[in-house]
Amino acid sequence: MGIAARRATIMQRQRSNVRDWVRNNNTARRVATTLLMLGIALIKAVPPLRRMVPTQVRLFAQSWDWEMLRSAITSFGSRIYIDQPCVMPDPPTWQPLAEVDEQWRLSEDQIRSFYENGFLGPLTLCSREEMISLREQVWAEIEQPSKTYGFVTGRDRHLDCPAVWDLIKRPEWTERLAQLLGPNLQLWRSQLFLKEPGAPEVTWHQASTYLSEEGYKATLWPTDRNELFQLTTWIAFDDVDYDNGNMQFVKGSHRRINTAHIGAKDGGGFARTRFKLEADITDDKVVNMPMQAGQFVIFSERCIHGSPPNASTDRRRWGMAFRTIKPSVKVYDTELRHHVMYLREEYSLENWGAVVLRGEDDAGVNRLTQPPSAGAASSAEPPLQAAV
Repeated sequence: MGIAARRATIMQRQRSNVRDWVRNNNTARRVATTLLMLGIALIKAVPPLRRMVPTQVRLFAQSWDWEMLRSAITSFGSRIYIDQPCVMPDPPTWQPLAEVDEQWRLSEDQIRSFYENGFLGPLTLCSREEMISLREQVWAEIEQPSKTYGFVTGRDRHLDCPAVWDLIKRPEWTERLAQLLGPNLQLWRSQLFLKEPGAPEVTWHQASTYLSEEGYKATLWPTDRNELFQLTTWIAFDDVDYDNGNMQFVKGSHRRINTAHIGAKDGGGFARTRFKLEADITDDKVVNMPMQAGQFVIFSERCIHGSPPNASTDRRRWGMAFRTIKPSVKVYDTELRHHVMYLREEYSLENWGAVVLRGEDDAGVNRLTQPPSAGAASSAEPPLQAAV
């Protein structure tokens, strides 16, 4: 290794040490956060400065509005919006947004319930017996290195696992989504969530444009944040109940995005981050979502959700989340590398693309890719992700 290479390695290690020290030192983190937000506020207030700073800084100023900056600065870095603020009004009517076969049609009461509570379920994708039969093939494929990212991961396996794609393209799911989101749908993200016996709780959290992934900028760029532009579906591959950590929702909490107390002593854990959501969460608002294998729940990520510990001794809890958008929602902007800050992981987006799940691409704002058609899987280390 040459002198220049050694110097670069040393500098990279030093920067990493500094970042880790700031993350682990509460006072240093708060000082750094406050100074950073003051700098972003200055750039946001003086438009000519935006032409003089790197693209990342411009996107930072674009993604953080004045209320977000005010909260971070006046709290000395301890009170941060968990995502971009937005509201979620009711639609003009409770009529479905797409025409579907009668057997998949949602009633007006179901659509109203979704908007009142922020979630709808459980609904059935397939029988319990069929899911038990299918899940072994799904697991065998997911154990293989991702063709999208080049390593074993539970992220976006709908892009390269035929068994996953064959499962989710069914009308039992797509036709119900279309009635809430519209006739044209794109699938942009999926994630495996595995909670083994003894795994801890996942604290209450919510999202709108997934700004929390990179921290400085949004992941999704809708034309209007205050409309319903994305839905998440959590599909149960195992039977799930309170004992092994079923999903929980705070009904009615999807109307606004809340601030979070970062580093709160009484906060909970989400991946590698510790915080406490500043929201009115009472027992009468908490809804458990037990499901049989083969069932699913549709929800807005704005609805506060989490899960209790897996208190069982011999029952895992395996599910997968699938995130669907309107075609007009831009994903990832122009970046080719995506850093998930709270996991300290980075993904190359060179092989990523959104997939048309239903209808057509009537907007043309996203890179598209074809779903997998066939493939085989053998064994490897199982992909793990912080459970939700």
